[in-house]
Amino acid sequence: MKQGRTRDTLVLGFAMFAIFFGAGNLIFPPAIGINTGADVIPGILGMTLTGIFFPMLAMYAVVNMGSDFVDLSRHINSWWHQMFRVVGLLIVLFGTIPRCGAVACETGMRGIFPNVPSWANVVFLLIFFALAYFFASNRSKVIDMIGAYATPILLVALLIIVVLVFAMPIGSPSGGTVDNAFTYATLTAYNTGDIPTGLICAGIFLGSIRAKGYTEYKDQKNILVRAIGVAFIILVVVYGGLCWLGACGTAYFAPDMDSTALLNGLVQKLAGYGGIVVLAIAVIFACFTTAAGMIATASDWVLEWTRGKVPYRIIALVITAIIFLMSATGVSNVLAFSGPLFTLIFPMSVVMTVLGTCKRLVPNDGAWKGAVYMATIVSAYDAFVVARANGLHSISTDALDHLMSLIPLSSQGFDWLIPSVVGFVVGAVIYAAVKGKSAPASQA
Repeated sequence: MKQGRTRDTLVLGFAMFAIFFGAGNLIFPPAIGINTGADVIPGILGMTLTGIFFPMLAMYAVVNMGSDFVDLSRHINSWWHQMFRVVGLLIVLFGTIPRCGAVACETGMRGIFPNVPSWANVVFLLIFFALAYFFASNRSKVIDMIGAYATPILLVALLIIVVLVFAMPIGSPSGGTVDNAFTYATLTAYNTGDIPTGLICAGIFLGSIRAKGYTEYKDQKNILVRAIGVAFIILVVVYGGLCWLGACGTAYFAPDMDSTALLNGLVQKLAGYGGIVVLAIAVIFACFTTAAGMIATASDWVLEWTRGKVPYRIIALVITAIIFLMSATGVSNVLAFSGPLFTLIFPMSVVMTVLGTCKRLVPNDGAWKGAVYMATIVSAYDAFVVARANGLHSISTDALDHLMSLIPLSSQGFDWLIPSVVGFVVGAVIYAAVKGKSAPASQA
């Protein structure tokens, strides 16, 4: 039994790493490394805080509040989880997964075969999403399949690069362009956007645990926490190695270089064309595991909305078909649409993660409501600004822009933080006054 539990934990941890890693996350560590330079160690610590620890904490927040995201969000109101899922579904359909397909094609397939004709893109994407659907369609086994089959290939490719970073270094950490490496890395890794992923994927991981026969909540929580530890360690090793590679490349590459070009250049400098092939394989499988995991998650949501009237595999097929078409036709326009949605969902995700983790310190549901509502109001404004910058509208808000700029930390992109704290306090006081008592969030 102990051996089986250990295997289950490792498979789950591998799958968790693969889904969180994603293709886009490859580009952040080298960029952090080349900009922190000689101060790469504080840079790695800052990257670990917001790029790894907080996303993992989001998973824990869900299981700490109950068995799924609904148990966490019910302290805000009865419909909050549905709104969150609608926004998440739009991001999946029109941003995250189409981008995964496009990146796997352009950086992965064309990294290995740069001279193939344009029609090869469609063929590659057809095969890519057919396999993603196959994995996602096996609802009860999708996590096991990702963890047991896809992740080892991804992990081996990444570890080859990480080992070469230290076995055949292209230099030593030097230079740097930032005054405070820890702060810079913390803010940069924040952009990985994995905290919402933790909240929305927690349910599918817990479902996988239940499918293995673990019926007791205590056992489910124990395995999930241990799997989080496995994923955390792997992410630290991979992210840290790529960050160190960037810090060693300051003599060869400009710090303001395009992040994708920087990654390719560093790997080619490290290991030539062979390194590019290994990187391409890593990119393909990073994209694939993320795509399969998110298709499964999105399909679960739609299944719930249809109350099981539409078969899960039909839902997964339709979602996969939409994503394939988006990837095949290009994603520049849909990214302009998904950007505001991501801006909207991320701050509330951070606030819910902190509240769910620290539930014993939350006095009542009013604190939940105040903190999350204020984060959402401010992020709605930020999403409106991003939409304007992306050309989706031209409505001027000069007066409001000036007012929002006065909020502390707004210049760093955290204009929602102080309002959330104020909302937490005010919401708790009002709720206690109205109810005449303080009801712990964990018991509400």
